[in-house]
Amino acid sequence: MNEPFDDGNVPARLREQAEQLAAQQRQPVPQSNEDVMRQLHELQVSQIELEMQNAALAELEQLKNEYESSRDRYAQLYEQAPVSYFSLAPEGVVTRANEAACALLQRDKNQLLGRRFEQFIAPQAQGGFRRFLDAVFASGARQVLEAQLFEGTAGGVVRIEANYDADSATARMLVTDLGDEHARESALRRAFVILDSIREGVLVTDSDNRIISVNPAFTTITGYQAEEAIGRDPSFLGGGTHLPHFYEAMWRSLHEDGSWYGELVNRRKNGERFVESLSITPMRTSDGTISHFVGVFSDITERKLAEADLRELHRELDQRVIDRTAELLRANQHLQLEVHQRERAQEALRDAERFFHATIDSLTDRVLVLDREGSVVHANQACLDFVGQMQKPLHYLAFCETDPRWQRSAGRELAAGIRAVIAGSADTFALEYEFATRSGPRWSQARVSRFLGEGPLRVVVAHTDITERKLMDGALRQSHAQLRQLALHLETAKEDERKRISRDIHDELGQNLLALRIDISMLSARTEGSHPRLHHRVGAVLSNVDTTIKSVRGIINELRPMALDLGLQAAIEWQVGDFRKRSGVACRLLIRDEALFAAIDSQVEIVLFRIVQEALSNVMRHAQASQVEIELSWDACAVYVAISDNGIGITPQQQRKKQCFGLIGIAERVTALGGQFEVGLPASGAGCRLALQIPLPDAARAVT
Repeated sequence: MNEPFDDGNVPARLREQAEQLAAQQRQPVPQSNEDVMRQLHELQVSQIELEMQNAALAELEQLKNEYESSRDRYAQLYEQAPVSYFSLAPEGVVTRANEAACALLQRDKNQLLGRRFEQFIAPQAQGGFRRFLDAVFASGARQVLEAQLFEGTAGGVVRIEANYDADSATARMLVTDLGDEHARESALRRAFVILDSIREGVLVTDSDNRIISVNPAFTTITGYQAEEAIGRDPSFLGGGTHLPHFYEAMWRSLHEDGSWYGELVNRRKNGERFVESLSITPMRTSDGTISHFVGVFSDITERKLAEADLRELHRELDQRVIDRTAELLRANQHLQLEVHQRERAQEALRDAERFFHATIDSLTDRVLVLDREGSVVHANQACLDFVGQMQKPLHYLAFCETDPRWQRSAGRELAAGIRAVIAGSADTFALEYEFATRSGPRWSQARVSRFLGEGPLRVVVAHTDITERKLMDGALRQSHAQLRQLALHLETAKEDERKRISRDIHDELGQNLLALRIDISMLSARTEGSHPRLHHRVGAVLSNVDTTIKSVRGIINELRPMALDLGLQAAIEWQVGDFRKRSGVACRLLIRDEALFAAIDSQVEIVLFRIVQEALSNVMRHAQASQVEIELSWDACAVYVAISDNGIGITPQQQRKKQCFGLIGIAERVTALGGQFEVGLPASGAGCRLALQIPLPDAARAVT
C-alpha cells in the first residue's frame, strides 16, 4: 500500500477493472446495430461494477468486525490491567472500576458502583480526599494524593493520581497500593506479561522524552527493533508528517490536562506511512514532577481506509444510479448531435481559414505560407507591399536563390534553412539579413517554423523589419566604445595625478619630516643628561615623528609605489613582498620569461600592476586563503596573467552583485585595452583563479 490516504481513486479503479472484464466477456454483436452494442456494453459494465462493489462491501464489513474486535480488546485491557482504575462523578460516586480496583478494595464491582469512594478512605483522611476531589473538578488539572484506606478494606496507604475528563465530566483516578511490596512486584510482573502479549505498541520515555523501553508490538507495527529505538526521541517516527503546532498542542495538553489522546500519521522503518491511535500519560514522582511518559498506540490504517472507502462507495453507488439513468437518456441525444456537430465543425473550419487569412493580412510583419515544395500558398499584404506583386504560383525557394536583392548570399542561406525545416531535420530556423528595396537597403529577421496542425505540411515564414534595431545596436556599440575610451583616459589621468601627488608628498612632506626628525634627535641628545623629563618627552615626540614618516611612506606606496619607477617587475615583486608581510599568506610569483617586461608599454604596466594590487587586496579581505600564486607569461600576441588562491572561492551569484566593484574594475581595465578576463577555478578545484590576457601593440610584436 504505497499511499494509504489517497482514497479518491477507488471508484475509478473499479470502473477500469469492470471495463476490462466486460471486454473479455463481450459477445459478438452485429456491427450494423451500434446503439444495441453500446447499450449492451454499458449494461455489462454496470453488472460487473455492482458485483465488484458488493465484494468491496463484504471486505469493508470484515474490516468493521475487526475494528469492533479491537475495541473489545481495548475494553479487556482496561478490565485486566494490573493497575487500579476508577471513574468518579462530581459528588464522588464511583461510576466505573476495573478488576484490579475491585481487588484493591476487596469488593465486587456491583458493591463499588454507585457508592461514594470516600467510604473506603480512613476517617482521618476523608477531609483531605474531599478537598483533593474538589480541586480536580475545579481546576481540571492533574492532582496527586496519598491516603490511608479504611481498615475494612486492604487497609494500606495508597497513592491516588487523578485528572478531569471533560467528555464524560468525571474524574479518572489511578490508585496505587504503596504498602505491600510483594503485591507491587506481582503486579509489575503481570504488567510486563501483558505488555509483551498485547497487540498494541507501548513505549516509555524519560522526562527528556528519550525512549527507554518498548514492547514487541512496537517492533511489529513500526519495524524498528528495540535497540534502534531506545535512546531516541519518538519524533523520529513522524518523518515530518505533522506541522510543529500539532506537537505544541500535544505537549500543552500533557502538561495542562495530564494526558493526551489522538490520531497521528507516522512512518514505518521501510518508509511506509500508517495511522495510529495514540494515548500518552505522564508518570509523576511523589513531589509531582514528571519522571516518565507512557505511550500506547495501535495501527488503525486499515480501519481508516475502510471507513473512507465505505463512505466513498455509498456516495458512488447513489451517484451511479443517477448517472446511469442520465447516460442512457443522453446516448440517443449524442448520436443526433454528432451529425450536427460535424456540420458546424466544417463551417467553423471555413471561418477559421478566413479569419487566419484576415489576421495575417493585418500584421505588419511579412508572412508567407509555403507547401512541401516551397511554393507560396499564401502571402499577406505586407509581404506584397515589400517585394511588389508576385506571380502565382511563385516558387519561394527559387526566388530566394536567384533574386539579386538579397545581400551577401542571405537568400541562399534562407532557402537552405527552409529546406531543413521542410525535411524535418530542424524544428525552426532564424536568420538576420539585408535586402535591397526601392527606398534603400533594409534589415530584416526571418523566422521559419512548421505549422502544427492536421492536413498537408505547411511552413510559415515570417519576416520582421529590424532596421531601426540594427541602427540602434550600432549606435550603442559606438557609445560603449567611447565610454571605454573615456574610462581608460580617466584611469590614465588618475594614475598621473597619483604620481604627481606621491612625488609632491615625497619631496615636500618627506623632506620636512626628515629635517624635523634630525632636529628632534639633536634635542634628544642634548637633554639626555641634563633634563631627564624633557628627554623622555622628546623621545615620545621622536617616536611620533617616526610613525608619521612611516605613514607617509605607506600613503606614497598606496598612491604610486616608488618601485614602479624601476619597472613593472620590481613593482610586482615589491607588491608581493608587502602582501606577504601584511597578510602572512604565502605568495609565489612565477615569471615565465622576463623579456615580457620589455614588450609592454607604460600604460599596460600600470594596468597590470593595479590588477595585481586589487587581486591581492581581495584575497586578503575575502578569500581566507593560505597560498597565492601569480603567474606572468607572454607570446607574440598577448601578455597573460593568472592569479590563483586556495581560499573559499567566489560563486557566480557573488560575481553578479552590484557591489562587486573590484572585479568590475579589473574587467573594465582589461576590456578597455581590448583584452579578455574570466573568473574560474584553479587546477586544484578549490579557491579562485583570475585569468586575463592583454594583446600587445604592433610595436611590441615587432620587438619579438
